[in-house]
Amino acid sequence: MNRALTLILLLSLAGLIWFSHRLAGVRIYHADECQNVSMARIIATGQTKAFYTEAGLFQTGVLGWLARGATQSADIFVPARFVMLEIFWLNVVLIALATGERLLSRRGLIALVGAATLAPLWDFGFEIRPDNLLLCGVLLIWCAVRVRPKGLQPYVIAGALAVGLQFVAFKAIAFTLPISAAILAFPPPGQRASRRKLAFAWAAGALGMCVLIRLAYGAAGLWELYMADLGRVLGDATKGNRFGPWEALGRLLGETPLLLAFMAAALVAAAADLRRRGKAAVTWDGPLPEALLFLCGLVALLINPAPEPYNLLHLVPYAFLFAFRYAASGLLKEIWGRLALRPVFVALLVFAYLIPFGLATRRHLGFTNYHQEARMRLAEELTDPARDPVYDGIGMVPTRASIHFWWVLPNGNRPSLAEERGLRVRDMLAARPAAVFIPNYRTDWLPEADHAFIRERYVSLTDDFWVLGKVLPAGGGTFEVVHPGRYRISSLEGSDLAGTYPGGLAGLMAPAVEGSVIGTLDGVPLSKHPVELLVGTHRVETKPDCQPAVVWMGPRQERIGRLGDSDHRFLFVRWY
Repeated sequence: MNRALTLILLLSLAGLIWFSHRLAGVRIYHADECQNVSMARIIATGQTKAFYTEAGLFQTGVLGWLARGATQSADIFVPARFVMLEIFWLNVVLIALATGERLLSRRGLIALVGAATLAPLWDFGFEIRPDNLLLCGVLLIWCAVRVRPKGLQPYVIAGALAVGLQFVAFKAIAFTLPISAAILAFPPPGQRASRRKLAFAWAAGALGMCVLIRLAYGAAGLWELYMADLGRVLGDATKGNRFGPWEALGRLLGETPLLLAFMAAALVAAAADLRRRGKAAVTWDGPLPEALLFLCGLVALLINPAPEPYNLLHLVPYAFLFAFRYAASGLLKEIWGRLALRPVFVALLVFAYLIPFGLATRRHLGFTNYHQEARMRLAEELTDPARDPVYDGIGMVPTRASIHFWWVLPNGNRPSLAEERGLRVRDMLAARPAAVFIPNYRTDWLPEADHAFIRERYVSLTDDFWVLGKVLPAGGGTFEVVHPGRYRISSLEGSDLAGTYPGGLAGLMAPAVEGSVIGTLDGVPLSKHPVELLVGTHRVETKPDCQPAVVWMGPRQERIGRLGDSDHRFLFVRWY
């Protein structure tokens, strides 16, 4: 039976690794991922004075080298996802190590498979966000001081990581400060060095990391940028609309019910032990340290003004460590030792852990990034990287510049950075027109005046892809070119604009209308090919029964073609 269990565990790990590679490559990109990649691109290409960015170690280090030489957006997103996948599996291994079990033992394999089947980690664990790197750092600290705490080296590592993680995410202090205080006030058993030496080792690691990062940031010219971003975050601490953590915590009921049950039992047992033994129960022996680590993560979630569901990354792993330590201390052995309880335990494991994990993880296959990458490629085909901006407020096309320094449209719990400074998107588009406008759920939050301005200057190829252009009245008329480049002038029926052909697959398969127009442009006979237009007012004259349309074509396209039906609200899916 032991050999069969080991084989099942190994095969399960192999299947999970295979599926994670597949899922990392095809899963839909979150808006935050696009924002992080675009910020890394801005730093890598030396455009920090032209566009807003955050100079964290995640953007400057992990993503910076991927974003530097890429000419296509997908060439940044795909390798970035797979880098995050490696961090995901590193986190899984660190969680298993933090249980105190040897990985090559049977219990170690159980811990490894258990950590690898935490559904919230699959929700956000290989997204391109700094939280995964933060989790990795916290787990490294915990493994250093909890699993192998002897000597001064764990304290040097803890001090260095405590400082380094502040440059990964500002929220890191909510974890590094209490952990550091705990290990300095209550050294783990086995430590023979005095508290003074341990504090000195921790301070040496912290100081060394601080000097290293300061020199690196100074050499890269990013120190002032980081300090300005730190000041903005501290100033924004009381801004925005707060909301509760119930949406995030509610996901755990459907995704990890068995984990919640074991954790609740562990909390009751820990409370009872504290009541019975008092101060004698406050030791490194048993699961109490993991209980305090979990409570630290829970408090960090509760005080977060915007506890988005991805913050479960900083809660669920610690809940697993707490529950596993509690179960491994004797509960599972007692349950498994009773033959009558074995079928009940196996049924609970299947229906309250494995099936919820499978259902929660399989749903990601229904949300792929194929459509997003197609929109990235189309935007790049229709724009010159040096002259033609693209705007979506998210940074979906990092190889193209945006329209303003304050380009980010953040989530709905607070105003945009531009709005806080009295800027309006319509004014930004007027000052530096984007050749391509990609609407999404964040642009829906713009005021109606901005949407009216966009409808006046842009035409829709499909609901989630707009370009500069104008539909003129029958017989022609005047139109203004606000951004120079190549435009196609055709009949409305042959323009390929949304609404000019039947919907669905039938519209895509139907023969395209040629769309050539007989008439003049500024007094010169119209060409069948796109024409180069300069900024200014132009006039098209055609036959009275012809309604012309002017559509941006970019530097190379002769015709864009029909894009079919789409819905901009589903270009990004905020939380599903």
